Order: sequence, then structure tokens, then C-alpha cells
Amino acid sequence: MSIITNALFPIFCLILSGFLIRRSEFLPDHFWPSAEKLTYYLLTPALLIHSLANKKIGDQPWREMLFTLEGTLLISAALLSAWWILNRRAGGALFTSVFQGGVRFNTFVALAIAEALFGTEGMLLAAMGAGFMIPLINVLCVSAFSLTVASAQVTARGFLLSLAGNPLILGCLIGGSLNLSGLGLSPVLEGPLALAGKAAFPLGLMAVGAAYRLGNLSGQWISLAASSLVQLLCKPLIAWWLAAYFGLVGTSAAIAVLLLAVPTAPSAYILSRQLGGDHDTMASIITVQTALSFLTLPITLLLID
Repeated sequence: MSIITNALFPIFCLILSGFLIRRSEFLPDHFWPSAEKLTYYLLTPALLIHSLANKKIGDQPWREMLFTLEGTLLISAALLSAWWILNRRAGGALFTSVFQGGVRFNTFVALAIAEALFGTEGMLLAAMGAGFMIPLINVLCVSAFSLTVASAQVTARGFLLSLAGNPLILGCLIGGSLNLSGLGLSPVLEGPLALAGKAAFPLGLMAVGAAYRLGNLSGQWISLAASSLVQLLCKPLIAWWLAAYFGLVGTSAAIAVLLLAVPTAPSAYILSRQLGGDHDTMASIITVQTALSFLTLPITLLLID
């Protein structure tokens, strides 16, 4: 338990510091969108490339990891779709927020915890798992908007271009390609990418805290409960079951459960605004899940330890 506490405490401190700095107005509000953009487009891709490029991916149980992660996402999407069928009066816009809240995952938090608990091996597995999850998550979420929100006009070409330009996907592809090709990273690039990757964690985690929106939560409890129940309870349990079914054990199984136990991603709010979703509810879901994860993550990690 002390190992888990020691690993999580610095992460939660950085999230809390971002929240307090934003609320104290120590930094101007326009700093945080820039920090998020820097982390998303440059620092995290550098981290992913550095984590994947020179490690032995072939020695890892990537097939079992793939089946466990993708299977959990598909089952979770089915559960959320079933919830909407039973609550059609809620409307498509609200459903997209519940759906994103139960499907997306916070990459920064997952990678930071993976490294803190499991070191280099954990970071490699988490980066590999993120590469498996991100394309499917984007397909599922954009499909949910297209099917339920009339104003969400997403063309196949535009969607493919957005996938091709996703910096996290590109980071995984570049790192994986360098690894599988045998080229690896040259010493000239390895140092700068390592330093940039280390900067991703503190800045990204503080940006998570700064993104908290303490608005009015009244009238949103049903949607908050539905998304949080799937995200923080059902997904880790499904991942744990599928990991056992596919023979995923040890650190690999722990990382698979971890990736599916963290709160939803702040980027869900941006997509909700762009495609006509209920962005107010989305903001509430992000805030509530991140707060709840302070309680659920230690319990989840203790159970899989």
C-alpha cells in the first residue's frame, strides 16, 4: 500500500497544484490552453516515441494486451449504448457526453502512474496500450456523435485526416516503426526526446487540475453516475476479467487495468464543443471523475498489486 501511495501522491499533488494555480490567477487564463497544446502536440508524442523506439516490443504480450484493451472498450461502448436506449429522452447531445465519459481515458494520468509504479517496463506497456486504444476510442466517439447529434457532420475523409494528424497516434506510430525497423533512436535525438518527455508529466498533470470546472452539478447526477460507473468500476473489472481470459498476467495485466481505470480525458470537452454535444455536462463529468479517481485509483491499484 505504501508503494502505491508514494507513487500516486506526487501525481495528485501536481493535479492539485494546477487547480490551485488556476483558481489563484497566479498565471493568466490564456496560459493553460497553450500548456495543454504544448503537452498534447509536442511533449507527449516525444515521450511516446522515446518510450517505444528502443525497447523490445516483440518480447511483450502485445496480442493479449490488444485483445484485452479493445475488448473492454467495445463492451463498455455497448453498455453505454444500452443506457441510452433506456434513456432516449435524455437526447443525443447528453448521450455523447456520457459516452465520452465512459470510453475516453486520461493519457497523462495513466502514463504517469505507469512509470511511477512500474518504471521503464510499465511506461513501455502503457505507451503500447495507448497506441492500441486511441484510434478505436476516436472511432467510437465520433460515431456516437454522428449517429445521435444532427449537427455533427463528420465526413469520412475529414475523420481519417483527423486520425492521421492525431499527435498521440503519430507518436506511437513513429516510435513503433523505429523499433520494428531496427533503426531505433540515434543518440542525437534520444537525449532531447527524453528531456521533452519528462516535461510532459508535470505540465500535463497541472493542466488536468487547471481544467477543473466547478459549475452547477444539480440535475446532472444521472449522467454523472452512468458515465462514472462505467469508467471507474465496470471498465477495470472487465479489463481484469479479459486479462485473465486471454492469459495476460503480471505487470502487463496491471497496466491494462490501469489504462482502463483512470478518469476520462479533458480533450472530450473540446470534441463536445466542436460537434454539438452537451459540453456543460461533459465538463461536469470530467471534473467529477477526476475527483472520484483520487479514491478509486488507490483501491483499484491495491486490488491488482
